[in-house]
Amino acid sequence: MRNIEGIESIRLAQEVSKLPDGTFKIAFYPCNLATGEASSKLRIMDGCKTRSQMPREQWEADGDAYFLFQDKDGEPKTCHRVLMRFIGFPDDNFQLRKVNWFKQ
Repeated sequence: MRNIEGIESIRLAQEVSKLPDGTFKIAFYPCNLATGEASSKLRIMDGCKTRSQMPREQWEADGDAYFLFQDKDGEPKTCHRVLMRFIGFPDDNFQLRKVNWFKQ
């Protein structure tokens, strides 16, 4: 499995999302933002595009801690960046790459 640095994965997702049919696949651990608890079950979503912050979205933490995207139905989704584990892009048939957030 190929790896990708966290910031690079976000940059590529943003670039792909600018294309008319550009989407990506993401796998992450959902987190309840109200309680701060993360799920132990990995969630995989395809057909995603990045999005901008909506006016009603406010966080106590730095907004840069979150990755904002929409699902294939256009529904807004939010993922805590460090809980993103895998991402896939169309150039390699959406094969998931492991996202590395911390230098080793």
